[in-house]
Amino acid sequence: KLWNAARFVMMNLEGYEAAEVKPESLELEDRWLLSRLAAVTQQTTAALEARKFADIARTVHDFAWDEFCSFYVEMSKLGLQDERRRPVTQRLLAHALDVILRLLHPIAPFITEEIWQLQRQLTPQRGLPKPTEAAESVMLAPWPKAEHRQFDRAIEEQFARFQTVLGAIREIRSRQQIPPKADVQFSVRCTAEMTSILRPMEPYFQALARAENVGWGVDVSPPANCGTINLGDLEVYVDLAGFLDVEAEIQRNEKLLQKIVGSIRGKENKLSNASFVDKAPADIVEKERESLVQLKQQLAAVEKTLDELRRLK
Repeated sequence: KLWNAARFVMMNLEGYEAAEVKPESLELEDRWLLSRLAAVTQQTTAALEARKFADIARTVHDFAWDEFCSFYVEMSKLGLQDERRRPVTQRLLAHALDVILRLLHPIAPFITEEIWQLQRQLTPQRGLPKPTEAAESVMLAPWPKAEHRQFDRAIEEQFARFQTVLGAIREIRSRQQIPPKADVQFSVRCTAEMTSILRPMEPYFQALARAENVGWGVDVSPPANCGTINLGDLEVYVDLAGFLDVEAEIQRNEKLLQKIVGSIRGKENKLSNASFVDKAPADIVEKERESLVQLKQQLAAVEKTLDELRRLK
């Protein structure tokens, strides 16, 4: 996947020009990327100093695969298609790939060197905020520094919420086998505060899930024919008009309900066992209790979904 990400970046560098990137030119997804890069650089540096190479591999892998490739690369397509935003997006992509290669080099020296040489031909000068000459080899490149001014907890929390809702939309699309190129509409029942967090993310829902929002807030009601996922403090509805097989969805939810009921019964039996409660570590017992609460919440959500589906028959 690193090859694929590098290939995407390098294929979209046509017309690249090295120049200073000013903070006011950054989009929301750019600031999120820089915050995550700073955090990952800090974590990787600490792991390297402690000689925890497995932690280096896990930290950089999770960022490169699950955040850069799965999210930023996809969101960057919006910027690349916009002539005004394209130059900055190109600089962000080049910078991110540069940092990933330097962080990965201690544990993946050959592939990072090969990609470094290819990128150096296309972006001999790169970096933020002002570009500098790229080293002749990744082995000679300085270790990245965590830019603390780029840390932005609020944006990271905003994107974490976005990713949760996006995951719910994708799950509904998947279980209903909605064609990848088909557009869907979704709405979210949530607080006014959550609306202010999620509404700015609307373009990303469209870009990453072909999903158009048609409503946010506490007064949102589910469409007559929809897929629903309860996320605790909010509920996601995807309009399934033209997509939903009601009978198949009832059967799927009935099987899920039976599975959850079985899990609840197992947890309750375990927690009613005095020997387990008395002898197991307190944190293990507490985790079992928390798991039971979550299972009961899932049960209530599935029962609600089944009620809604049966009304559609």
